[in-house]
Amino acid sequence: MTSLLTTSNPKTQKGVKYGWLSAIMHLSPSTSAGLGNMCPDASPECIRFCLNKAGRGGIFKKGEKTNAVQEARKWRTARFVSDPDFFWDLDNEINRHANKASKLGLNACVRLNGTSDIDWIKATAFAGSLFGKWAGVQFYDYTKSFVRMMEFLTAKDYPRNYHLTFSRSELNDDQCETVLAHGGNVAAVFDTVPDSFRGRPVVCGDDSDLRFLDPKGVWVGLTAKGKLRHNVSPFKADALTA
Repeated sequence: MTSLLTTSNPKTQKGVKYGWLSAIMHLSPSTSAGLGNMCPDASPECIRFCLNKAGRGGIFKKGEKTNAVQEARKWRTARFVSDPDFFWDLDNEINRHANKASKLGLNACVRLNGTSDIDWIKATAFAGSLFGKWAGVQFYDYTKSFVRMMEFLTAKDYPRNYHLTFSRSELNDDQCETVLAHGGNVAAVFDTVPDSFRGRPVVCGDDSDLRFLDPKGVWVGLTAKGKLRHNVSPFKADALTA
């Protein structure tokens, strides 16, 4: 049976050395599953270079256009959209993940948007209650939603155990500056991650996926991956100074 959460992502596995066991959920991004838009704030270049088909997600047998990874993501997306038991099973999987982390002497963290950008606080009343029920679990996500990011930074009732990092695109540089000015962090893609960018320090986001441990008000530098590595695109922050 396909699980909702996985711990096999190479980047999330890097968190173990810092004392964290990460689980991540991958849905089908944007409108790729034909079941609605899972990334409503995605820019054209974000969609073009989405990491959905990086790594094992992009390995197809000759003549085939899908694989087990893509089908699992479609299955999860279909369950999210229409299966009332989805959140019940998600709750159970978070419980198992938290217990596993405890047995290993690690802290548990969960990233619900691996290849999606859903507002989990507002997705359903049950989804929003997860953060309160699992107060000992650290949740985190990247988002291109400026509204969600500003709610995270300014709303007094925002869940204390849900951390967001804003994600730069080719269209939102002004929003990035506003987020940084309010003490938020912004992830940006570079060909070569610099030590500083636009007068602010850059932390390496490739070292681990534990964004909630980053200092406040910094850029998070991510090295271009997948097809983006070999293409010129304004999605790369380097393009601003090239």
